[in-house]
Amino acid sequence: MKTAGSSEDKNKGRRNFLKKSAVGTGLILANPFNIIANPLQSADEVKVAVVGCGGRGRGVAFSNIPKIPGCKLVAVCDVVKSRREQFQARHKKRTGERINAYEDFYKMLDSEKLDAVVLTTPDFWHMQHTVDALEAGIHVYCEKAMSNKLEDAYKMAAAQKRTGKLLQIGRQRRSNDRYRFMYQNLLKKEELFGRLTHAIGQWNRSKIWTQKPNPADKLDLKTLKKYGFTSEDQVYNWRNYKELGGGVVSDLGSHQIDIFNWFFDAYPKAVYASGNNSYFGFEQADTMATILEYDTPKGPALGIYENISNSRAIGVYERFVGDKGAFIISEGKDNKIYRESAVDAKEWDPMVKKGYLSNYAKLAKYKEKESGDSGIKETAPQISYDIAEIKDMDVIYNLQAHTAHLKNFIEAVRGIEKLNYDAIEAYKSEVCIYKIHDAINAGGDKILIPEEEYNVI
Repeated sequence: MKTAGSSEDKNKGRRNFLKKSAVGTGLILANPFNIIANPLQSADEVKVAVVGCGGRGRGVAFSNIPKIPGCKLVAVCDVVKSRREQFQARHKKRTGERINAYEDFYKMLDSEKLDAVVLTTPDFWHMQHTVDALEAGIHVYCEKAMSNKLEDAYKMAAAQKRTGKLLQIGRQRRSNDRYRFMYQNLLKKEELFGRLTHAIGQWNRSKIWTQKPNPADKLDLKTLKKYGFTSEDQVYNWRNYKELGGGVVSDLGSHQIDIFNWFFDAYPKAVYASGNNSYFGFEQADTMATILEYDTPKGPALGIYENISNSRAIGVYERFVGDKGAFIISEGKDNKIYRESAVDAKEWDPMVKKGYLSNYAKLAKYKEKESGDSGIKETAPQISYDIAEIKDMDVIYNLQAHTAHLKNFIEAVRGIEKLNYDAIEAYKSEVCIYKIHDAINAGGDKILIPEEEYNVI
């Protein structure tokens, strides 16, 4: 007599589901119904598998996880044999421990006792792997974007809500100490900048990064087609294909437009956008610009954003403008805070005394100045400050942002922290990102976004 959850039942259920399951990409998928994640205590070790052995997967395994106490890598999965074998060897060399490596995601779920999986795979795989892992009782950290299709992103958010399991999306700025300090202390608690009216951002680069096929990978096209690829190039450069990824808007812009949404405490009610692929000629737009209209709790606001792929000019940043001050914030070196000259320095002095700000200018007044030979006078420049010390927050990670974001997820699995960026929140940013795609495809038309489109039922 067989008992529920026996090995025979589990394998039979998995085989039956495999016969029925096939998504539009051609990737064979199954739902491991009988796998249940172990309940964790706060001191327990969290057993994690990394799915995808590319650059981001290696970063998770060899840069992020080693800095998170109690997070244990136990398995890895990739469709390319040489990648997963190299991954295994590198891990053994670093730790002296052998981890299991799998081609089949579902075989890994069947074989390993996992608490969580970290998905660093192409966007078009995210939905099915995420939903099936959550249904199996396994928590998921999924790299952005949620998916290359908005309807699939919705399924992921709905699965989190339905199962009660954790789903963190990898927009790591949400766990960056500088961004969190700006939001929690300077924007929310102190309301230092008054009413925010504009957000301006860009992520410019001199080329779209591509890879050449690695002969050592010995790719088999028949195997690749089973997992949704139609050529070797798609394995290495999936971001450039509409059926596999979301292009620069999703890959880069989603990080920064999500910050617009976060700091405005609102989501766009309309978007305009234009873009093209005239520079590199890939399927996805390599250059784009968009305007986003907001109704924030303090009044109307605009977001202005661009991606350029033929120049790194002025780099990467987000800039916010309020009626009392402005700031530039980034994950790089471009970080500065400005007080409007019309605002008395005494209003900002408490921030200096608290240790929140350093006044770099150390000048009480600025005079008007002439600009060149035109005779046109500029208004008084803003007075510059910087963050003096990150403090007075619920959590301070003091870690590189990718590591901090993964640590937040691991601590949430333990029940110590709440997720900084779950799928319900992430889905709302996915909505406006894919509305930008719609606006580009419509030739720059204004696309309205009804409020109800942001809801996950």
